[in-house]
Amino acid sequence: MLTNKHVVVAMLVAPVLAILGWFAVDYFLSERPHAAKPGALYALIPKSNCRYASGQCDLENGDFELSLQSTGSTSTAIKLTMRSRFPLQQASIGFIDGSPAPRPSKMSPEGDAATHWTATLAAPDGDTPLLGIAVTSRGANYFAEVPTTFLQQER
Repeated sequence: MLTNKHVVVAMLVAPVLAILGWFAVDYFLSERPHAAKPGALYALIPKSNCRYASGQCDLENGDFELSLQSTGSTSTAIKLTMRSRFPLQQASIGFIDGSPAPRPSKMSPEGDAATHWTATLAAPDGDTPLLGIAVTSRGANYFAEVPTTFLQQER
């Protein structure tokens, strides 16, 4: 079998062609990243630390990243801090409790850079499983619904 030179060449060339084919398909068919368009709506994806009692929740969509932290809570209020890589024009946050029109609270910027924002929310009545976030940066709107599990820090 190995005495036929055509078989030997085919056995050497086939793996190389398979690997080149793999990369060629990825190059020609993969989605190209694009810049956020003003006025468009983009979903932020919660990272895994949002599902655990970590005190922090990271959200991302491409290069756009937000980080939420619970900086203090009492039986009546929860203080949240949000940090962004890019300056934000506005930010709103609120608990999603199943009511037809939930009322978000506006976050206030800290400093002139508009990358650090804070808000104090009234502690939810009962078990509220989701926290809704909406921000605007460079004219593009970003939103997320994250579980409230991260608000309870493990000690």
